[in-house]
Amino acid sequence: MFRDGKLSSYKISTAKLSHGKFMSENKQGDTQVEIIVPPNPLKSKVGVSGSGSLDFGPIERAEKALEQLSVEFDDWLSEEVDLLLLARDRVIEEGLTAETQAKLYLASHDLKGQAETYGYPLITRVCASLCKLLDTATQRSLIPAEIIDHHVNAVRNMMKYKMKSTKHPQGSAVTNKLIDVVLEFADFEDKKRAKLKLDQK
Repeated sequence: MFRDGKLSSYKISTAKLSHGKFMSENKQGDTQVEIIVPPNPLKSKVGVSGSGSLDFGPIERAEKALEQLSVEFDDWLSEEVDLLLLARDRVIEEGLTAETQAKLYLASHDLKGQAETYGYPLITRVCASLCKLLDTATQRSLIPAEIIDHHVNAVRNMMKYKMKSTKHPQGSAVTNKLIDVVLEFADFEDKKRAKLKLDQK
């Protein structure tokens, strides 16, 4: 409060806190000004214990829930891997027909889209490589069966041994080798297509 151009001294009495408001008093005890303290929405969201310290209970409970969810992610992804194995088994039994290739491609494509989200980026890369292999060949009969097997076996082992890091030594080495082989095959197929076009002219 200004008096005669000067701000008179006053104290804030915490005993007078009511509904987010402080009532200030001067030294004579006369109420002079009302200070409104706005509510703090963060305080209610974070949580404060009775001692006034931050309550980390909600965060700890959320972490435990995420751990449980991670287990469920592995279960869901394992089911998708099983579908890939079944599709590969059909290729072995019936050969690479239009139907078996489509089933294999669909299972691989689904894993490519889901694995990284579920914490398995290497599986995503391997399945992307398998999809490229199936997309690239000018004829189904030209797709090397052993390369398909190596891709599917890699996915199975990555799931089995929980190779979640892209820096996993064995997992990353196998992934890079499979990608290199498929790129080499794709390059060969591209050159063959170019030659066919030239021959047709």
